[in-house]
Amino acid sequence: MKRLIFALFLSFSTAVFAVENVLDDGDMVRVSVYGNPDLTTEAKISASGILNFPLVGELQVGGLSAPDAERLIAERLMAEGFLRQAQVNVIVLQSKGQQVSVLGQVMKPGKYSIESGARSLFDFIALSGGVSAKGSGVITIIRTSETPPKRFSVNIDQLFLKSSVDIVKRSNIDMVAGDVIYVPEAPVFYVFGEANRPGVYQYKPGMTVAQAISSGGGISVRGTDRGIEIDRRKEDGTLVKLNASLSSEILADDVVIIQERLF
Repeated sequence: MKRLIFALFLSFSTAVFAVENVLDDGDMVRVSVYGNPDLTTEAKISASGILNFPLVGELQVGGLSAPDAERLIAERLMAEGFLRQAQVNVIVLQSKGQQVSVLGQVMKPGKYSIESGARSLFDFIALSGGVSAKGSGVITIIRTSETPPKRFSVNIDQLFLKSSVDIVKRSNIDMVAGDVIYVPEAPVFYVFGEANRPGVYQYKPGMTVAQAISSGGGISVRGTDRGIEIDRRKEDGTLVKLNASLSSEILADDVVIIQERLF
């Protein structure tokens, strides 16, 4: 369902954008020379900031802006007599320093480049394949570029199902280099005992015992709605048993136990 929602709401450009930041090791660049298509090169800048370019060999471009690197390459081509005039264009295809990490319960966790055309939170979630079946509807963003790092959350379930289009647009936060998008595993609860489908189910805040039992297929013919128990783990790790009714509220990680009918 989450992936379907994203497919309906999200679209993004895959165009490549040139950036004015300095070139860094690990950056993938495309260098072209006007009127000389055979010199067009796509290469990764080495750990020492070196770019290998046809005819002139190694060039120290690390720390230069794209325009400065263009001038350096043009000057070398002309100084060594390969071209009388050289008009060079450098485009950053992928920048190590311009990446956003998407972690946790998404289909394809990893680092994604801003230069890919993605800009907003939903763009990067879409690039990562969307939230997995185990993923929570609450996404956390950590902005590491601020001191101290800023942390904020977006509840995508409430956002898409209950909010206006304007609110959805305002919540589609623009990402910056170094941001971390984390999708935690969705909280769960357990239904054991005389349920038709005992098992593990995704928890939603405010759920009642009746809703929990319904998730488990209802009470079996051998069960009863009397004497329902909840096993709950306290913050200190101790386990407590609680008597519950159908209207009792459950918490994440609760175990709802349906007793067997006595007669």
